[in-house]
Amino acid sequence: MEISIVIPTYNGAKLLQETLPYTIASLQRFTSHEIIIVDNNSQDNTKDILRSKYPYIRLLNLDKNYGFTKAVNEGVKLAKSEYVCILNNDCFVEKETFKNMYDFFNLHKDYVATQPIIYKDEVHSQNDNKIENIGYFVNLKKGKARVVVHENLIADKFLVNAEDIFKNKSIYGLSATCLLIRKDIFLKIGMFDEAFHSYLEDVDLFIRLAKNGYRYAPCLNAYAKHKHMATSSRLGAYKERHDLTNWIRIIIKNFPLWFIVLHFPSLFVERLRNLSGFIKKAAF
Repeated sequence: MEISIVIPTYNGAKLLQETLPYTIASLQRFTSHEIIIVDNNSQDNTKDILRSKYPYIRLLNLDKNYGFTKAVNEGVKLAKSEYVCILNNDCFVEKETFKNMYDFFNLHKDYVATQPIIYKDEVHSQNDNKIENIGYFVNLKKGKARVVVHENLIADKFLVNAEDIFKNKSIYGLSATCLLIRKDIFLKIGMFDEAFHSYLEDVDLFIRLAKNGYRYAPCLNAYAKHKHMATSSRLGAYKERHDLTNWIRIIIKNFPLWFIVLHFPSLFVERLRNLSGFIKKAAF
């Protein structure tokens, strides 16, 4: 098996009908491949559509909505390939996306993960940047991630991780929207932390990868489009709540005590901003 695609979903029948044809077309560049869809106990017609239209897709049904992280972990455990692409159900890949990322690993055998340039599926004004992300920078002093939206911001100094990331006070990480990663490393590092449920699980993962000296970089000749928040936009303050709790979890779990004490004011102020965002969204 050359490549495995793992797609978590929850009530995403409509999205899957839109995105799966693109995923399948991109896999035609491989002689052996598989798609694993992990369903978080959807209450729509997801299962019926997959069984009738895509009987060759492996479907793993969970007994309740465990969130993004557990769904991905369970799918990766089933994957037969050394290379696993974690793919959002609202992500459209191009015909060469998987092949170009796969070839990237052949050129950079010491790298363990890569992602394409991810574009916004819809651009609302001429002032919008069409790129949604090429990964992100994490400001460890604040506990805040800022997406990279220009190729010229990707530099080797950000891709070669420092021996001590807390002396550098920042890291570069990749997005789980469309992430190709070596299965053995994903399992060895502890997979996604299932306590996160959804959101920031990729930040936590790449802090751990960076702390352990693993290398990774984006594949700049691979492309995808993303319907950002196509699922969570229907869930009220879901994202804001998880942003708040998951940043606290990231800091307690990954940051050394001396670093937390030294930068406590800026870390605390940023959590207040998370809390404010949650309160405002929950009020509507």
